[in-house]
Amino acid sequence: MKRSDLFYIWVAITSYLTGLLVYISYLLMYDGRVTESLGKIITWTAPAFFTVGILLYATAVVILHLLKKYNFWSQTVVFILIGVIPVSIIPFTMGYFSINNFSFIFSPEGFQFLLAYSSIGLIFSYGVWVARQKKDKKPFLLLSILIILLLILVNYLG
Repeated sequence: MKRSDLFYIWVAITSYLTGLLVYISYLLMYDGRVTESLGKIITWTAPAFFTVGILLYATAVVILHLLKKYNFWSQTVVFILIGVIPVSIIPFTMGYFSINNFSFIFSPEGFQFLLAYSSIGLIFSYGVWVARQKKDKKPFLLLSILIILLLILVNYLG
């Protein structure tokens, strides 16, 4: 496995942790406490992100290259828009099997997950951009350390 492959894996993990951080932070700001355990949140969100999300992000990069529209902003907007798809999958991971699951996106709970997946898309886009443009990886690595520390702090406070 090449070093660049490991960086992409680190980008995916950091992006996912950012989504958890945003979700838990929203719960703390809105409710004043975390109502669900971190394990449940991971159970609901990890399958959607690590299967569908990453596959769609990779497909989006290829399509943007084919259309010759690949730049940081177009990639970021597409990644944020792609976040709607994993959010609509979350009710299935919670055990709700209904055709009306798409309406979950417009519920208060769906909004929390939409915020989480939008932040995932933003950080994932930045990490992919750094990797593809062969930029200095130190700012992204510092950002990822900050995200991990904030997640630990917010989880401890909740």
